[in-house]
Amino acid sequence: MLYLPRLLLATHLVHLLEGITYADWVRLLRRERFRVSPVCWPRAAWITLRSLLNSDLARRTAMRFGAEIESARVEAPVFVLGHYRSGTTFLHELLATDPRFASPTRFQTFNPRTFLLTERWLGALTEPFMLPRRVQEDEVAYMNLTQQSPYLDWCFPRSETGYRRFLTFRDATDDEIAAWSDGIRSFLRSLTVRYRKPLILKSPPHTGRIRLLLELFPDARFVHIRRDPYTVYRSTMGLIRDLRPVFRLQSGAADEDQERVLATYREMYDAYFEDRPLVPDGRLVEVAYEDLEADPIGQLRTIYEGLSLADFEPVRGAMRGYLDSIQGYRKNRHRPLDEPIRRRISECWARCFDEWGYPREPVAVPVTAPSSAASDSRPR
Repeated sequence: MLYLPRLLLATHLVHLLEGITYADWVRLLRRERFRVSPVCWPRAAWITLRSLLNSDLARRTAMRFGAEIESARVEAPVFVLGHYRSGTTFLHELLATDPRFASPTRFQTFNPRTFLLTERWLGALTEPFMLPRRVQEDEVAYMNLTQQSPYLDWCFPRSETGYRRFLTFRDATDDEIAAWSDGIRSFLRSLTVRYRKPLILKSPPHTGRIRLLLELFPDARFVHIRRDPYTVYRSTMGLIRDLRPVFRLQSGAADEDQERVLATYREMYDAYFEDRPLVPDGRLVEVAYEDLEADPIGQLRTIYEGLSLADFEPVRGAMRGYLDSIQGYRKNRHRPLDEPIRRRISECWARCFDEWGYPREPVAVPVTAPSSAASDSRPR
């Protein structure tokens, strides 16, 4: 019964930037020359009101928890890597069933500065009005904390800022890298204060940030999931259509989506393949979505053993229970790709086809893929 109100709130009022402070919000608006589309003015007003409250709550949180956050040690975090729609959410949610680890909730990523103070009372009030989600990717937290995220391109599609440089930070300035580094350290320390457990985190942009993540967390471990590139392209194009109304603060044309998807994938994996040799032995496991779908328990055991996470047997039952709970999820069917775009994909993403052994010619029938983020179907 609450799904329709939740969807209306997610597309017309609430926003992923609701955890930003007032000073950061004004700075972001000034950077974008206050170009918020009229249809998004209610959403901008909501962010402004929340930012005023956040500024006060952030000060209170710092006074109460600041010393504890600063001294917290982040224990060997596990980063789930992979392009959008490659099965990262599916894998993350499976791993998150292990009670020996912790993952951020939606409230925590939306309110990264204040959740230690507010989650117990405000989280319970807001949760009924949010779209369902067990765990949340941490990229949303860094968008709120630093305003340095490629996701801001979805918020401001007409922006001239160039937020895509924050996908890999290859072209970012030293000051930008330092600010982002402070943001992720602060957020992971806050989660450590909250849970006192090792963290499992998932954000597709992390796929191109291995070098930075190892500098910040030298004992970090990684699991990368890949999927047939043609399927990933089809599903990502659908994802963008679904997410645009959720993220937008500015109306923009959709005719650039194709080139953005092609370029983002290539940049992400150019950085991934360049940085992959930096990961010490025993700290990276690579799996295929197709194998995970066919034998999830076997692949999860491989991940646990390959990363020396923990004894797998105690959590087998919980993971099997989660798999049983999603047996009935619905899948969309995507139209076959036209020959010109198939050719573009095979050329632009040639390295991934060759690296992973996927055929350059897709099957002739439509391929099933998970439905939209808005309906929260799985896997993703």
